[in-house]
Amino acid sequence: MDTILRFADRTITVTLPATEGDAATVDGAPHGLERLARGPATGAPGGWTVEDVALEIDGRPVYATVARRPDRVLVAVHGRLFAFAVGDEARAGAAHAGSGVVLAPMPGKVTRVLVAPGDEVEVGQALIVVEAMKMETTLAAEVAGRVGAVHALAGSMVDGGAVLVEIAAR
Repeated sequence: MDTILRFADRTITVTLPATEGDAATVDGAPHGLERLARGPATGAPGGWTVEDVALEIDGRPVYATVARRPDRVLVAVHGRLFAFAVGDEARAGAAHAGSGVVLAPMPGKVTRVLVAPGDEVEVGQALIVVEAMKMETTLAAEVAGRVGAVHALAGSMVDGGAVLVEIAAR
């Protein structure tokens, strides 16, 4: 079964194996996948389901915390948090990727705002830092341009999907 994910400006197709030991694919490239352990799934505010998993991917052990909602998947691994849009949300977001609108990937607290209206930014430049699930996520510019608006303040709480920064692309 194919799962469509969007991460920043990239749409990714992941196919998980029907049986243990078969290869999973990411955009058609095969990867060995073995589930070593899976913790109990627990409910969290906002309709999230959270669980710890231990996997072996291409022979390397990977330990991750995964939070799921029907439209989003968050994966905390190796000290980094990755936020993915899923399914229809991923397809719709891919059409708008690189638009200059920076959204909160999940509910959380804004810990730092690194830009102000009028600032010139480059692709990949850090814009804002959001803390959620005890992890900090730095949101970066997907387009080069001028910051038109900043809709969050350091210390404020934001909902998942909230518009945080708007950039007028060059």
